[in-house]
Amino acid sequence: MTLLDAALTYASWGWPVLPILPNSKLPACAHGVHDATTDTGQITRWFADRDDLNLAIAAGSRSGLVVLDIDPRNGGDDSWSSWTDERGAQSDGAVQLTAGGGQHYLAAYVEGVRSCKLRDGIDLLADGRYFLAFPSRIEGRAYTWEVSSDPFDGVPPMALSERWLEGLRPEPRKPAVVGAELITGNRNAGLAALAGAMRHHGMTRAEILAAIAVANETRCEVPLPASEVRQIAESIARYEPEHDTAANASMADDVFIEERSSTYFLTRATSFLTEPSPLRWLIKGWVPESGVTMVFGESGAGKTFVTLDMACRIACGLDWHGRRTKKGVVVYLCGEGNFGFRQRVAAWATLHGRTDLDELLVSNKALDLDSPSAAAEILRAVRELTAGDVDCLIVDTVNNHMAGDENSARDVRGMFASCNVVAAALRSTVILNHHIGHNVDAKGRARGSSAWKASLDASILVSKGEDGAIEVSCAKMKDAEPPAPFVGRLVPVPLGWADEDGDEVRGAVFMLAEGETVAAPKKKADGKLEKHRKVFEGAWWASGAEERDGSPYLSRAALRAYLVEHMGMSEASANQLTKPTATGKIIAELLMAEFITSHEHGWIISNDEHANALRLARAGLR
Repeated sequence: MTLLDAALTYASWGWPVLPILPNSKLPACAHGVHDATTDTGQITRWFADRDDLNLAIAAGSRSGLVVLDIDPRNGGDDSWSSWTDERGAQSDGAVQLTAGGGQHYLAAYVEGVRSCKLRDGIDLLADGRYFLAFPSRIEGRAYTWEVSSDPFDGVPPMALSERWLEGLRPEPRKPAVVGAELITGNRNAGLAALAGAMRHHGMTRAEILAAIAVANETRCEVPLPASEVRQIAESIARYEPEHDTAANASMADDVFIEERSSTYFLTRATSFLTEPSPLRWLIKGWVPESGVTMVFGESGAGKTFVTLDMACRIACGLDWHGRRTKKGVVVYLCGEGNFGFRQRVAAWATLHGRTDLDELLVSNKALDLDSPSAAAEILRAVRELTAGDVDCLIVDTVNNHMAGDENSARDVRGMFASCNVVAAALRSTVILNHHIGHNVDAKGRARGSSAWKASLDASILVSKGEDGAIEVSCAKMKDAEPPAPFVGRLVPVPLGWADEDGDEVRGAVFMLAEGETVAAPKKKADGKLEKHRKVFEGAWWASGAEERDGSPYLSRAALRAYLVEHMGMSEASANQLTKPTATGKIIAELLMAEFITSHEHGWIISNDEHANALRLARAGLR
């Protein structure tokens, strides 16, 4: 089925579609999900000559769909299991397997269900959201409809039970600003209207950006990404203000502030040439531009050495261990001993032959970023040294820059609000340095409230082995594929300094360890997996040893028949075992082990070693 055929079929079901940039999740239309349509003419214009595009479907009342997006990379499998245990099983419905190894469970839309982060690794998509759909591809991996749950075979979205709806209709959140109501519905339009009113009265881009960043954090039920807030401010700031209310205040006894009367306006088409744009990076593949990234790890793991290495390389425009950086000014809010940090900076410059680091601005002490005056104090200090933009704002460590409780979602959001105000005014990317969770179950995430993880665009785990090797790995990458981990070490650097006793003072620098890499996790060849493989191959032989595109192919119907006829299972058990979503069962386990991949109405063996062996064995029987 072609891309155009799929898009027209979805539209015929009443599901509005929109084009997505190739190998991406970003809209290829000016207004994103708001441009989604069922108009066949527009769909044909989008997709007729562009088979490289991806496509998405709008969720919510327009399509009659609510989508539960399960991301196993962020704990979605465990969250989904606990959710279904608590709420009970649902009726079967359309299910899509995502390029990231997760699932999209489609349900019929019910009034009052709103988009939100339901649990770790589970996003609820409704009005204002969209989801990629078959035949979209990311990095060569396809979105496919689950064989037994394919809407092209007439499988409808599931009907949500009352027990599920109780958990999917969130209680209205009280406004964080006294006297202000929540921005509901179209958050982008709400913030744009607010920005337009400010521009109407002469406020600058930086002032607008700072204000709507706070409104986004405190008044939006689910805050927009920082990059989208910045885009709103930049778009609105292109318009000429009607007058400068503040500047003219002293010239009139009474100033009448007029509300913007209409949301209708015209835009010069030049602005469309840059919208939408691909994801931009501060450090390619690791730190998205205009977002929030967290570097976390246990005490003594080397977090500050890694973070400082990032800062210095950005300030100097050097690649970060093979990854391109965007050169620019870095503000480093240092919360620990300033003299010790001075040693680390000097060691880095010495090792890399640098005689100046003018683009790296370092604080002399920590501030409580969750206090009302912190943002203004930081902006004042920055403007004493530079009037331009700051490309990166680093907070090291979070604990030393908070007066509140890191386990409190309210206090965490207060700190994020301050960071966003500063970042918005300076047009900065934010990097937070934080400690890892205390207990065993939290070793893979940062310490404190789950609001940390929910607010991040990316997170980087720094861990140290018993041999001193420091592993740097990606724990979360919101809008791109996570990069491969790598290993480094701390290299001692003589500084030519001496302490008060005349002893030599040495620093240390994080460097990529020569010849050391982190191997990809090996798939466990345990007995259970081997048993699943033998059953699959036995079914393949019994069904006639079919091939598709030169690879061994087994249909779901053939596997079910083999389980019933050759292994004595019931029809119900065979049906359950062959579901890709049935965790721990044959198909789910073989897919997870990358032994097979979905194809047509079944699966092909994608493991080259076993596929070749079966092909040779089949050829020998001819």
